[in-house]
Amino acid sequence: MRKRRLPIDWPKRDPRHYRFPLPNAVWEYALKPIEFVILSYLCCQHYHGGTNLSPEIVAKDIHMTVGTAKKYLSSLISKGLITDERSPSSAFQRADDRKFFTLPNEIFLFNLPSSAFVVYAYLLLIEDRKTHTCHPSYNAIAVETGMTKNTAMKSIGVLLNTGLITMERSQYFDKHGMKWNGNNLYTILPTQRAIDAFYQRQLYQLELDSECRRVRQRQEKSACNRLPNAAPSCESPCFAL
Repeated sequence: MRKRRLPIDWPKRDPRHYRFPLPNAVWEYALKPIEFVILSYLCCQHYHGGTNLSPEIVAKDIHMTVGTAKKYLSSLISKGLITDERSPSSAFQRADDRKFFTLPNEIFLFNLPSSAFVVYAYLLLIEDRKTHTCHPSYNAIAVETGMTKNTAMKSIGVLLNTGLITMERSQYFDKHGMKWNGNNLYTILPTQRAIDAFYQRQLYQLELDSECRRVRQRQEKSACNRLPNAAPSCESPCFAL
């Protein structure tokens, strides 16, 4: 019997189920950010029992066009990372002697730019598992993720705004007593905080959209009432949206 795919828009609370593994060797393939996101999504679904995911499902769940999903799924198949059935290949799953790091299922909920997704994954790769902190330089992030330093900096900004990480600036003194800026210290936050903030932003946007509709309707009604010799039926088309 076919297993149901994981509903990524309904986060799991049981810590045994809300994360999925990625082999450390994923970094050796120098994937494009969008390829990295698609492969991560397929690993997540496979780990939780999702099978036979169509390009349409992949496109919908990670917020891209079907054409884009098909293009990069074909690329991942040609590299031997996924099968024709769009599941992680056995060779990829056994890569790097089963060394892996984990990502939260909810990461796909935030619709992160692909570059920010990759930077977040890299921070999880190198974090201290006890303190959930790490302190790579922007140059190190850029080199390890295969992107420019400017893109790495922008991606960190996205993660900060989303509430997935915090950042503390550091300084140090050299042997001559001169003060220098050190690497930033990043703390990986529990995803629940970011999820709560995400839903708050959605609720605010819904309220804002609703208010905009009310203002537009009032403006249309006012404009209709100011029309000279307006027909009795004028009010109806003015309210049509």
